[in-house]
Amino acid sequence: MVPVFTTEFAHAMSGEFQIRTANTPERPSPARRALFAIRAFAFVAVLLSAYLTYVSISQHGLPLGCGSGSGCDAVLRSRWSFLFGIPMGAYALVVYLAVLGTTVLVGPNRSASIRWRGLTLLLTPAVCVFLAGVWFVGLQLFVLKAMCRWCMADHVAGLATAFAIVYFARMTSRPTLSPPKKRTAWGRAVLTGAVMAVVWFTTQYFFSESGAKFARLPGDQNIDTGPGPGRELAVLNGRLPVSVEEVPILGSADADVPIVLLYDYCCPHCRATHGFLIERMNSYSASYCILLLPLPLDADCNDTVQETEFRFEESCDLVRIALAVWRGDRSKFAEFDAWMYQPETPRGAEEAKQHAARLIGTKKLESALADPWIEERIAQDVRAYRDSGVEQIPIVLSPKMDAIVGRAETADDLFEILEGELGLSRAEK
Repeated sequence: MVPVFTTEFAHAMSGEFQIRTANTPERPSPARRALFAIRAFAFVAVLLSAYLTYVSISQHGLPLGCGSGSGCDAVLRSRWSFLFGIPMGAYALVVYLAVLGTTVLVGPNRSASIRWRGLTLLLTPAVCVFLAGVWFVGLQLFVLKAMCRWCMADHVAGLATAFAIVYFARMTSRPTLSPPKKRTAWGRAVLTGAVMAVVWFTTQYFFSESGAKFARLPGDQNIDTGPGPGRELAVLNGRLPVSVEEVPILGSADADVPIVLLYDYCCPHCRATHGFLIERMNSYSASYCILLLPLPLDADCNDTVQETEFRFEESCDLVRIALAVWRGDRSKFAEFDAWMYQPETPRGAEEAKQHAARLIGTKKLESALADPWIEERIAQDVRAYRDSGVEQIPIVLSPKMDAIVGRAETADDLFEILEGELGLSRAEK
């Protein structure tokens, strides 16, 4: 039997005809497939933006699969994560909902004029979404130097939405407009989107601030026996006992104010907080010392970590080496600790071990590494961390104040609390 062919008008923009057999179901046109892609990608972006907004507003800490010190932690707690107290995810959510709503205007059942207006309305957020994706990916790569997997997924969905809109625009046009007028209409929409994006980035640059505030843990049961031999502390609301003479210390054990830092050498927030504390050690009339208690974010020695991120894969080895330097030759610990923080990024375990061997000698280092005290110290810190219910580090503690949990953007942010609650006053020059 000879198939019967029919012809129909395919696209008003081109006047081309599509041929199909009567026995073959009609396939969706490229424009319809593009419209479906816009809605699908925008819907995924809505879900991701809504989830990130929920995480930020509810103060639940971090998205699923992201631990303390992770890329998500660095990004979502940075100054770029909030604007005027509103998380970035909320702004993105509004844009993607607007895109979804606008797609109603470009449906196949709409008149040509309404579809054209809807198309020009879609092009503006497409440009904004594209430039925003480039902006925020650039911030993560070059400014924060950390990647948030959930944020990246949201950006990918947004970029896919933008490309789908551009493709849809190419497949659709208004036949009554001449090519120059079409280009003018498209140019106007693109320029509007670009201007809006630039205004947004400028506003964010000058007015954004971190939405991550310090969490505080009660210190009602903290203890400090005071300066002198055998000084004992209990911090983290009494859950974490500390013998000042046994743990790594920077400064004098008889300092007026003992400050305890729970840290990981690979945690960027911990590295920043460590630097702030070192920076101001000689700035106050009342002296303070820094007691360093390791809390590696590595499942190898920390059972609160379910899955170790690649950046923390050597955390346990690094703190073991640092504690071994302390046990092997305490006079060399400050030098080793300073060396560990010299580069912007954490040092590797093998490099740290070689440097430690040069400082205290290979035999001393190997003997200290075999000391069971190291594993006991780490385990004790991990237990106290788990029992406290804390979800992130660094943690700054002192017997006379509630624990400070979370990243300090600047030294002033941290010392505003320390000065007010520990009675630190600036030394006269």
